[in-house]
Amino acid sequence: MKKLFFILIVLCNSLSYSQDVYDVIGKETCECLNAKKIDYSKMNKKEMQTQVGVCMIQSYSSHLSEFKPEDKISFDDEEGMRNLGEKVAMKMMVSCPEIILEMGKRSIDEGDSVEVVKESAFIEGEITEIKTEQFITLQVKDKNGRNFSFLLLDYFETASLLTNNEINKKDSIKVSYTEIELFDPKNKEFRYFKIITDLEKK
Repeated sequence: MKKLFFILIVLCNSLSYSQDVYDVIGKETCECLNAKKIDYSKMNKKEMQTQVGVCMIQSYSSHLSEFKPEDKISFDDEEGMRNLGEKVAMKMMVSCPEIILEMGKRSIDEGDSVEVVKESAFIEGEITEIKTEQFITLQVKDKNGRNFSFLLLDYFETASLLTNNEINKKDSIKVSYTEIELFDPKNKEFRYFKIITDLEKK
């Protein structure tokens, strides 16, 4: 009986600890989105998902040490990232239900109409640097000698070119990207970053 009681206590503490982390991530994701003062009426479903995903990943990364090794998720794990998003979305319903409801509305609206696919911007050039810190940064120089910096924050089909080290300095690359407004802690201000949406090795 004592052993059973002890096991129940351990399981309850473990579940509560895990839930607390998701509660914090959900709250911080809402705070991140609210700080941007986004006009969601001008966004489609994909753009909203990207904004939420970026804020969620920022919070998740800052609390990574609070997860057990087997619970940590790699950014190229599509299924793991989807499960994380679902859990965090449930917690966001407490702090910012209007954002989740707006996303649901977008899904319904766009499901009833033909969505116009907006082509991503892209740059072709030579890789000059690949930096691995909290996030992977890819630096590229185009044919006109202009330098560009891109962040890997979200999953996409060819993300493995970066995560599996299949591209290197001097390689020719086509980088498709979208621009997202994020907080820059060094400059203590919000600014636009180029977020990779696709990679094509030339």
